[in-house]
Amino acid sequence: MLKNLAICNSIDHALSRIDPNDSRQLARLTLAYIAFNAVFWALMAIISYTAPHKDSIEELFWMQSPAWGYPKFGPIGTWWVHAWAAVFGRSFWVTYVAGQVNVALMLLVVWRLSLLCVSPARALMAVVLTSLIVYHNINGLQVSSNLLQLFPTALFVWALLLAVRQPQWWRWALVGVAAAVCLLTKYSAGIWFAVMGVWLLQDVRSRNRFAIVGIVVAIVAGGIALIPHIEWMLRENAPTLQYMQKQVGAEVNHFKRVLSFLASQAGKLSPLLIVLLELRFGFKEKAQNPIASTPMTQNAEWRFISFAALGPVILTSLLGTVFITLNANWATAFFVLLGLYALRWVPALDAKVTVGRVLSVGLILNVLMGVGMALYYGVVADVLGKTGRANYPAKPLASTLDKIWDEQKLGPLKIVIGETWTAGTVSVVSKYQPLVLPYGLYSQTRAVTPELIKRCGALVVLDLEEMRNRISPEIQSFLDRATKQGSFELYWNRYKKINPIKIDWASIEPEQKGGC
Repeated sequence: MLKNLAICNSIDHALSRIDPNDSRQLARLTLAYIAFNAVFWALMAIISYTAPHKDSIEELFWMQSPAWGYPKFGPIGTWWVHAWAAVFGRSFWVTYVAGQVNVALMLLVVWRLSLLCVSPARALMAVVLTSLIVYHNINGLQVSSNLLQLFPTALFVWALLLAVRQPQWWRWALVGVAAAVCLLTKYSAGIWFAVMGVWLLQDVRSRNRFAIVGIVVAIVAGGIALIPHIEWMLRENAPTLQYMQKQVGAEVNHFKRVLSFLASQAGKLSPLLIVLLELRFGFKEKAQNPIASTPMTQNAEWRFISFAALGPVILTSLLGTVFITLNANWATAFFVLLGLYALRWVPALDAKVTVGRVLSVGLILNVLMGVGMALYYGVVADVLGKTGRANYPAKPLASTLDKIWDEQKLGPLKIVIGETWTAGTVSVVSKYQPLVLPYGLYSQTRAVTPELIKRCGALVVLDLEEMRNRISPEIQSFLDRATKQGSFELYWNRYKKINPIKIDWASIEPEQKGGC
């Protein structure tokens, strides 16, 4: 207890040394906070997760064939993961680091953008508040296309504001390139384009000839950047558009579904709301050195901040009442400027006390959420018998299949065939790190060909529950070629023999020994 008290006193002492008028000190503090946030969350996942999010698994096997597009999304997310895996190896922990670095870069841009609109002290607070949104911490460990939109979206919004404030043709060209990067991460970037397009129409600075020319330059630059992807879509029969159509056109949601979507967003924003409530009702100090001499609502960029903070979720909700099947995680990249917008509710009290309070409460909430997450997935989930991706028995699965393959003396395991989660997990954890043929579809990857399977053989791995007890004709065709089949059970629990998982496997021998 005395030790904990000493730690708290040391934190309070460190925060008391903050000078809200020293921009260099605040810059160092902001960068230190961003770095701590990234390292802390990645470390919490590394020590507690046994497997990542399903979207992360997909990225880890899509990267086996570099291309200008993939079955569901554009190439940027997969390229990002590929870059990290090329340096550190193809493993689960790399996805946690890649996700949190993406969040850190987003926070860095939020800070730079905030400095254009508010004081350095408030820019630091905007970063802290933004980091508390659940999409940016717990969900920030997923390298899904939704998460990987964070940094490109922040870049696009920042570039757009700079181009409007300091109009030069090369700045508008950067806006176009940033927009293309957003779109190449996920097509839902179109929501952002619509919102910021409306903002441009109402902003007086864009109502002149030079601004119109700049917008044309941005469109041309973005179009040029998209040419390779468009060419890929034409060649591959546009799988990304087909996937998007399935995702958004399944049903009409009406208001009940929209309310569910908004309720989910409120949950993701709850840590930020807790800080705002604490600031609003937890202060007893009277203002001596107010943190802001000018109200935010009088700032020339307040309308821009409002559009960026609220526009995407409002537009998406409106579309959800008409024809889009809403998914809560689609809003992951919608709140990059919400922390800046939330400064409107931070009271203009003593600057040093306010900055210190935001930092201390932000750090405490981050640590509580991170440690709570690590304890849950590291211990509690198994004790309670819960099954989640983060406590999936990936290592026992892969080691068992490695042993089965080795016993047949077929040479190195080069290809695993099956549903994305099970086959993808094996491909990452297996000592052989085999290529994946998802669902037995050659169209899903260029890395696996019929000739390669003839030379090297393959291992079919199936969890029928993951496949909803349906075996596709493509998978069945590989099962029919198998020379040996079997099954085994393992348990989705580290401490008790509960939640069994039945794994069916089938081995396809290479046509010629030593041909691989």
